[in-house]
Amino acid sequence: MPAALFIHGAFSNPAHVANWQERFTAAGYRCHAPALPGHGTGDQSVLAAATLSDYLAALRKAVDGLGEPPIVIGHSMGGLLAQQLAASAPCRALVLVASAPPWMLTAQLRALPHLLPMMPAILAGRPLNPPPETLRQLVLHDLPTAEQTRLLPTFGAESGRAYRAMILGLARLPGRPFDGPTLCLSGNQDRIISRGMSAAIARRHRAEHVAFDRGHWLIAPSAADEVAGRTLQWLEKVLG
Repeated sequence: MPAALFIHGAFSNPAHVANWQERFTAAGYRCHAPALPGHGTGDQSVLAAATLSDYLAALRKAVDGLGEPPIVIGHSMGGLLAQQLAASAPCRALVLVASAPPWMLTAQLRALPHLLPMMPAILAGRPLNPPPETLRQLVLHDLPTAEQTRLLPTFGAESGRAYRAMILGLARLPGRPFDGPTLCLSGNQDRIISRGMSAAIARRHRAEHVAFDRGHWLIAPSAADEVAGRTLQWLEKVLG
């Protein structure tokens, strides 16, 4: 049974990829979805000091414990970490879902009114707690209202230091980009990662690029049949 390592994104936790894990487990994969330091527990003291380097170090330990190179699947900031991990540890394949880039994450104009109030905390490296309306408008806007309402209470705080490194382009790859099988999934309605940025990430990895008529939360339960299903089809094709 091949191993699959899921990496959640900013303000997120492993529960957000549970629907993907169910589908991958049914398809014969051994699934692992570790919580990044300070996530899941909401430990503000950990998040106050945590950096992207700390996240990457935790993921490397997770890979060491698998006993084989995994398929690495990362969403959003988790996609950036997936790129860093695949550039520095053995991996079988790489799946980037609405992924942040390993260069400056330029904000879209429609996102600025929601991001600007958080900038003092981001620049100071303090833990971030976006208001529900920011999550609704930037992350969940394309989902059914009932699903948005269910998801909003499941988000948590994020390290300002880690988020700052991501948006300012300070999180470079620790080695050459992964040159194995790579799939880049993006949303044409994404208000965080622009279509052009997703295309640039795909070119960087010479990846197959699939765009859905969806927003940033491509890991939503309502999108799992479409997006996770497409990923499983691709893995069957490239890995046999």
